[in-house]
Amino acid sequence: MLTTAEIEQCSLDTALIGKRIKKARKEKRQTQEYLAGLCDCTPTHICNIENGKIGISLELLFKISVILEKSIDYFVMDNPNANPEVKINTEIAPKLTQCDPQMLDMVVSFLDRLISYRDNLSRKLTETNNI
Repeated sequence: MLTTAEIEQCSLDTALIGKRIKKARKEKRQTQEYLAGLCDCTPTHICNIENGKIGISLELLFKISVILEKSIDYFVMDNPNANPEVKINTEIAPKLTQCDPQMLDMVVSFLDRLISYRDNLSRKLTETNNI
């Protein structure tokens, strides 16, 4: 059974989703009015979503993702249960291509240490909980 804290982690960051919708819409040079017309809702509704004042239905998020040619993961990728590959491909990989071989070695070493630290911490927490 899930704890309350685990359930709370499953919530979506509506402000972040709204910011990403706004960014994607502007990249496509679309107005709120135009997007609203395609989505069969009002410009005010789109404005409220973009400003994080209200949440968004799955159906509307799907429509917007198709219209703006983005995956749904793009809009929710910083949420705990989102696909990490999206963040890797859209934010991390482009930065790695700018690194020279020495910098890449440093990144690999850092990631190895970070993963080891996380694993050790997780192991210690498990041992503490089992006592």
